Amino acid sequence: MGRARAAGAVGVLLVCAWTASAISSTGSVQGDYAPVPAISVVPEAAPPLISDEFVPQSEPTWIAIEPAVMAQTLLNPAGIRAVNGVVMPDDNRPVFRTDSNLPGTDSPGTSFIIGHNYADLSGEVVPFSALEKVAPGNSIILGTPNGTLVYEVEQVLLVPKDEIALRTDLLVNIPGRLILETCDTTDEGLDTSDNLVVIAGLT
Repeated sequence: MGRARAAGAVGVLLVCAWTASAISSTGSVQGDYAPVPAISVVPEAAPPLISDEFVPQSEPTWIAIEPAVMAQTLLNPAGIRAVNGVVMPDDNRPVFRTDSNLPGTDSPGTSFIIGHNYADLSGEVVPFSALEKVAPGNSIILGTPNGTLVYEVEQVLLVPKDEIALRTDLLVNIPGRLILETCDTTDEGLDTSDNLVVIAGLT
């Protein structure tokens, strides 16, 4: 089992929602974003995970949510890290936080995948807009070079953006936990003051 990465480096997430006007002609994201403070949290002990198949830790390459929530979607292979306390994906694809724990049946801590939530200039809805439809009990499937991992959604939370850095329950390292995050939006596609957080556990 690998060593858990510090929760303070992985647990503070803030992803801004963007309207079509915020997307450049190249598909990159432009606009304002809010910095977030880092918080150090002592990792929480958890019982060992039981799985039918051993899948060594590695960076995920694709994600899907079943039943019929989000089709298999490739992740941005570049990954992303927090810069000055801010995490902002540079295109429409979901992206794995490389400063979080690698997913695997032997993962010692929480893994994070984040993405934007908006409609682009063509009106096409980006992949993580599907998180609006996620419910407890849904399955999240992660593909990695070492095999496939299946997680069960345990909670779907709306967390005010100005409070997310204080949510120590999201910062604690828990083996086999996966957190997805995007911005919450209105039915008209406008940003709200909340982040949408999906918490899942390895099955």
